[in-house]
Amino acid sequence: MPDDHRFEDAVREFADRVAANFATPIAAQPEDQLKAPVSELLRACGKAWDIETASRSEARAQGDIGRPDLGLTAGGLLCGYVELKAPGRGARPETFRGRDREQWQRFQSLPNLIYTDGSEWTLYRNGKRVGERVRIADDVSEDGSPSLDAATLPKLRMLLRDFLMHKPVAPNTARGLAEFLAPLARLLRDEVREALGREGSAVRQIADEWRDVLFADADARQFADAYAQTVTYALLLARFEGAENLRQALAVDQLRRSEHDLLATALDLLENKPTGEELSLPIELLERAIREVDARALLGDSRRQGGFSPSEETDRDPWLYFYEHFLGAYDAALRQNRGVYFTPVEVVRLQVRLVGELLRERFGKGMGFADEGVEVLDPASDTGTYPLAVLQHAAEAVRRRLGSGAVPERVRDLAGRLHAFEVLVGPYAVAQLRLTQRLRELGVEDKNPLVYLADTLESPNLQSRLPDTAFYAPLTREHERARQVKRETRIFVCLGNPPYDREQHDPLDEVERRKGGWVRHGDKGEDAAPLLEDFLDPVREAGGGVHLKNLYNDYVYFWRWALWKVFDSTDNAGIVTFITASSYLRGPAFAGMRRKMREVFDELWIIDLEGDSLGTRKTENVFAIRTPVAIAIGVRDGRPEPTRPARVRKVRVTGSEQEKLRVLDGAEALADFEWRECTEDWESPFMPAEAGEFFGWPALTDMFPWQHSGVQFKRTWPIGSTRKVLAARWTALLEHAPDGRAVMFKETRDRTVRGEYPRLLGDGSDPPLVALDRKAPLPEIVPYAYRSLDRQFILRDARLGDRSRP
Repeated sequence: MPDDHRFEDAVREFADRVAANFATPIAAQPEDQLKAPVSELLRACGKAWDIETASRSEARAQGDIGRPDLGLTAGGLLCGYVELKAPGRGARPETFRGRDREQWQRFQSLPNLIYTDGSEWTLYRNGKRVGERVRIADDVSEDGSPSLDAATLPKLRMLLRDFLMHKPVAPNTARGLAEFLAPLARLLRDEVREALGREGSAVRQIADEWRDVLFADADARQFADAYAQTVTYALLLARFEGAENLRQALAVDQLRRSEHDLLATALDLLENKPTGEELSLPIELLERAIREVDARALLGDSRRQGGFSPSEETDRDPWLYFYEHFLGAYDAALRQNRGVYFTPVEVVRLQVRLVGELLRERFGKGMGFADEGVEVLDPASDTGTYPLAVLQHAAEAVRRRLGSGAVPERVRDLAGRLHAFEVLVGPYAVAQLRLTQRLRELGVEDKNPLVYLADTLESPNLQSRLPDTAFYAPLTREHERARQVKRETRIFVCLGNPPYDREQHDPLDEVERRKGGWVRHGDKGEDAAPLLEDFLDPVREAGGGVHLKNLYNDYVYFWRWALWKVFDSTDNAGIVTFITASSYLRGPAFAGMRRKMREVFDELWIIDLEGDSLGTRKTENVFAIRTPVAIAIGVRDGRPEPTRPARVRKVRVTGSEQEKLRVLDGAEALADFEWRECTEDWESPFMPAEAGEFFGWPALTDMFPWQHSGVQFKRTWPIGSTRKVLAARWTALLEHAPDGRAVMFKETRDRTVRGEYPRLLGDGSDPPLVALDRKAPLPEIVPYAYRSLDRQFILRDARLGDRSRP
């Protein structure tokens, strides 16, 4: 029988079965009465088109958003899903409301999905409609095959054939791959979140066991993100290591064979049978999609071509912005919250070039990083951009001096001296992938990168307290390897881009340990002062303690750790270069930090890249952030000379973002910048000495020594340029449902939407913001001295500011 006739017969049989089901006076969900007929129709279509198909009903936990009603396999591989709706409901999810709309928002991540109510059929891929929407009858549930519109059956045939023959097409660029995988990882994240809310779920049990081990201090939302990214990247790395089949046991085995034990263990645990069953839909989709990834095409078949020329090798890195692109497609808000805007390659290469110059010129290391004994560490590696740049720079140096044939052996040696710490498991996995692939490209097949899943700021004296079991052994080994690097490895070069995250409360108010780890708090029970005290004491002694809250910042902790690791712990030579926020250059809170830097370095060069978009003189930033940044390169030639302050030189690079990057990209050596000498006073700002009477005058803070931080709202929306703007913001807050106001409000420790607080003026307190209806009166709007010469208006209400100080 011709294919068209067999198909039309299958559709008529389908229509009659649907009508018969709905004519039976048995109580059942409308979607359930469609399941068997739709499954049989798809099976018949597969048979007609020589596609071995099978369907399964997807279980839904009560109260969950759930999964599509049917899952389909074609040729033994997951093909797609079918979501059934009650007859008459239609197949236009864009118009749905309520729970159906929430489902649609989840299902938009699916790469191959049919919506149907039996009469209307629509095919979607990643939320976009494919082809025409097809209506084969007014209502097959009432009249069966006589109601079919014969003219539409060829269109339905095309739709179902397209659905059953779908095969994921993985892109051949890293950015395309990031955007290809992001929706599937997001789907996995959402299902993990849902499972965490179910009492007794296997996912919840895993979270309780591993939250404090692999995903330190993660709440439910953060755990779900970490889970989804870990599984995604572990599967991707297994594929790049040669796994053809990504079913759990085979992927884990491939990772173990490739000596990625920690990720193998994480994948083994996170995808164990109970959790794998609960999360089967997104995990199977990820496995199917990543199975189609062509690692050779993504790498441009570079290994077969025998590597790149020096210029190509410098410019080519398909993974450079992979994690940034992934997070942008996966969750743009999460990318912004985590500050995942990677260091521009021009910045990274400049830092590496200048360190290479110092290694050659100051220490006689002719091949720079490739010379024996140069131990290198990036203490906050994200996805490994700095270690990659070091490998590239070293390979070029070896090729120039010894020829291409010497590159693999020298790079293999460097790989054993190139360390990287990363505390987040997602970037850690990407760093493993990127560095492993780059070593392979450079001819090193038998060496894996020294990337450690570790908290740099954790004590080097703290041994692992994990249970001695097979599951925990890889993590215990990883922890111990990182601890040995902290305690015993003589790091000669420390470089990178540490995180910037200032605490938004007064740290003197804390009741328990918070950020800063060992650097800030030291070891429990030890008499020795924490390392950070070297930065704090000089400021306190000078009476500037009121400023110190500005110093409690991640980048400051990393600076102090690096100075300890490279210099204090050895009393020897070394180099530290970071790009960080530039507040330490002149801020009064950082006087002790500047003193310490002048003590440990012999010379310090600072490249001020500006980038302040908050102040009165706005300048473009080389990052997608609003805080100005600076590169610092400090060197000590041998034993310390703490009684002689370091020679500090500074240059300011101005212009647009692109102009600044061109300057950095064109500089080959320190001599390419026009440096200006800074003052030698121990605690003075890292600013060039200026001439003229003005610079001899006393500072305003000397004339008025009492200083106070004033009003602290901790949120900017209650401050506005006009009364109308503030009224609109108040209305917008109240238009949100009570449970949604917390996000709009921007809660802090001292102000929440559920709290009651004493009024600024008068007695008593106002009701919590969460209790207000949409017509609650507008708070009083009054003029406000926001900043110097900057007059604004505020909503004067004690509930809206942490420390309004009337």
